[in-house]
Amino acid sequence: MSLLVGITTKMKFEYGLIIIVGFLVSVSLGLISIQPNEIPHWNYLQEMKQQEFADGCDIDCKERQENERGYLCVPLDSEQYICRPPRDIFYPDEDMQVRSVFPPTYGEFVYVPENKEMMAKNRLFDIAKVTLLNEKSKEIMVEFGFHTVENTDNYFEYSAVLLPGDTFVSHCLGGNSKTAHIVEYRDTIQMEEKTYLEFWGTHVTMPDKLLPCKMPDLISHSLSVNLGSGISFGE
Repeated sequence: MSLLVGITTKMKFEYGLIIIVGFLVSVSLGLISIQPNEIPHWNYLQEMKQQEFADGCDIDCKERQENERGYLCVPLDSEQYICRPPRDIFYPDEDMQVRSVFPPTYGEFVYVPENKEMMAKNRLFDIAKVTLLNEKSKEIMVEFGFHTVENTDNYFEYSAVLLPGDTFVSHCLGGNSKTAHIVEYRDTIQMEEKTYLEFWGTHVTMPDKLLPCKMPDLISHSLSVNLGSGISFGE
């Protein structure tokens, strides 16, 4: 009899353990299934898409930018344009090429050599290294890291795989300026027999609900939100 009681008690214990484990697994899966845009705190990322930019370039400005500077201009509306600088090596002594669009309030295009590791003194936003993973799909690996090496308290590391069109928030300064950047990975291009990765970075104001910036959570959650401007440059 005592043996039977022992076996029954053991079975009850194992059954109870299975129930507990199943409950914990279901809770974990439920938490994993929650998307960042379902978390109220991160909904404020959408506010950064509604920035008030200065007026674009009018028709006279457009013709001047295209004829004299080789810019590629696309319409914002019937009277205003935004102009992208030509893809070219402007600074032969620099491996990373940075040029502002016109009007400058729309940010800048950045061309980074493939498999480039960026020194702390020459960072692109909070990007520490970029690596081209697939030439056909243009898939890249981006490794992030805190951009001020003197302040190790806020140091972080994070990595993500991106495809053209993916956007993220990086280089959040916070403070009184509340300044941050929305960065879009746009393309891979060939210049002077080298492959470059093209990014477009625009300046934005961080919503108060997202301050102080918490990295790398801000980067991670922003990757799931389409922060693109919708402006498309044809070739």
